[in-house]
Amino acid sequence: MPVDIAFITVNYNTLECVKHLADFFSGLDAPFTFTFTVVDNNSTDGSQEFLQSRPEINYVQTGANLGYGRGINRGVAATASKYVCVTNTDVILNRDALVNLWRFLEARHDAGVCAPRIKYEDGRDQGMVFKASLFSNYANWFGKLLARYEKLKIARATAPLRVDGVMGAFFLIRRSVIPQPALFDEDFFFFYEDTALSHTLKNNGVPCFVVPSATIIHLGGKSRSTSSISSFYEGKYLYLKKFYGPLHAKATYFTDCARILRKWLLYSLFSRLTASERIKAKQRYYKMAWDAARLK
Repeated sequence: MPVDIAFITVNYNTLECVKHLADFFSGLDAPFTFTFTVVDNNSTDGSQEFLQSRPEINYVQTGANLGYGRGINRGVAATASKYVCVTNTDVILNRDALVNLWRFLEARHDAGVCAPRIKYEDGRDQGMVFKASLFSNYANWFGKLLARYEKLKIARATAPLRVDGVMGAFFLIRRSVIPQPALFDEDFFFFYEDTALSHTLKNNGVPCFVVPSATIIHLGGKSRSTSSISSFYEGKYLYLKKFYGPLHAKATYFTDCARILRKWLLYSLFSRLTASERIKAKQRYYKMAWDAARLK
């Protein structure tokens, strides 16, 4: 039977986060009906055994690492609900935020998507608003300026704020506005699938809001690897190709290569002059980014 909200997350070797979410939902007393679905991408950290032991969880096993968006799509297909809540595993939820978001969608029939104000553990606001801007993909400084402006608007907002779109750490969407054939474009593996979705929903005229009275914590990824950096840039250029055309995708690629090389050389020089671990970490990151860019 359909419920009010289907909470869906994708797990890939994040057992402790999944346990925390499972405990939260098992104890949640809310005015809406809900299900909690975990799509597991063939984890090897004990997640499969844990999920099999919790019958209250709607457990979907993919048998392979499908990536984030493809995994969420499997969860959407396996559920029936009025609203779908897409959430990362590394979030700290609270009842008040969920109730506020549900009540907002129930009251605002024009709203297709809503999200809470998302913070880091230390209280800082997290960049979570999509802004349709081609120039920000060429100029990082402009993208950062837009992100700061959106953070400031959300911090000062006293009522729901309409935005172009929101990123995928946590949001609720009305099932009736989900684009076809699936929520997320399955051409994307791990990065930029939420950007592509936000852009699609904006093009479709689906209103999206941030509800500042609802706040959750997103812990965020803690590690970098060559494969994740490569996936990030692959996702970026695929997004640009789909929404702005191949010429802009190629031009942005060369712009990024020049920026990454400049930063790598600069931090390599600084790392010879200082013992700062922060500088050395930056040097390692841009070295991995340069290696990933050259392999493209």
